[in-house]
Amino acid sequence: MGRVTAVAWPAQGALAAALADAADRSPPFPGVGPLPDRPIRLILAPTRARFDSVTRGRLPSWSDGAAFPERATVVLLSAGPPDRLTGALRHELAHLALRWRVRHPLPLWFEEGYAAVAAGEWDRLDALRLDWQVARGVQLDLDGLDRALRSDARDAASAYALATTAVLLLDRWGGAQGLGPLIERLGTDPTFDAALRQSYHMTEGDFELRWQRDVGARYGWLGWASAVGLFWAVLGLGLAWLVRLRRRRDRTRRALLDDGWALPDDDGPTA
Repeated sequence: MGRVTAVAWPAQGALAAALADAADRSPPFPGVGPLPDRPIRLILAPTRARFDSVTRGRLPSWSDGAAFPERATVVLLSAGPPDRLTGALRHELAHLALRWRVRHPLPLWFEEGYAAVAAGEWDRLDALRLDWQVARGVQLDLDGLDRALRSDARDAASAYALATTAVLLLDRWGGAQGLGPLIERLGTDPTFDAALRQSYHMTEGDFELRWQRDVGARYGWLGWASAVGLFWAVLGLGLAWLVRLRRRRDRTRRALLDDGWALPDDDGPTA
């Protein structure tokens, strides 16, 4: 008997059992380690109406998962493909793991960025979308990220990607230990700013400036051009080859038409 208890409507009983087993065997989380050995309740809501009812309508309309660390509960909208639910479950379990380790709320951008990193929600398509958002001048502001994470789906998608870059930067600064030292300080220091000072010898404002420069360098116009440059280079070579092939074919046709062609005797111009 595992520590995860699944609650689901009858039609999704087998899915609930599989997800409960996956949650019970969840691998360690970055900088936190394995989930504590304590009971967890997993609730599957088969429709949006059920999901909103269980979460009491406190989440944006695009949300498909929720974590309640104080109640050791995860709620998932289970209407989508089962493979998507595995990643969503990992994301929400990361919220539980982080909050149980730190024991107090953190900036929303850090909590959501951490959960995205822990769930592996980062691929080339996300990076390309982020490149374009940065290239067109999206405001890079940590307080603004917190607001955008609860706004409409389009702004939230960009905010999640940007929050992920912020946590990835902190992870890189941690070297081999990753986020471990910072999360340890977050568990003892009273504020996020104090933990940053102890871990990286900088204030939250200093981090914001360095993060802005890092995002601009990695995902600005040059980064976006680099990401899409290969595609356009291949497309350009393909078009050049087609044009060359067309010209060669036209020259062959003209040669065949001209071969053996003689002008008739000219009896003079006609009017």
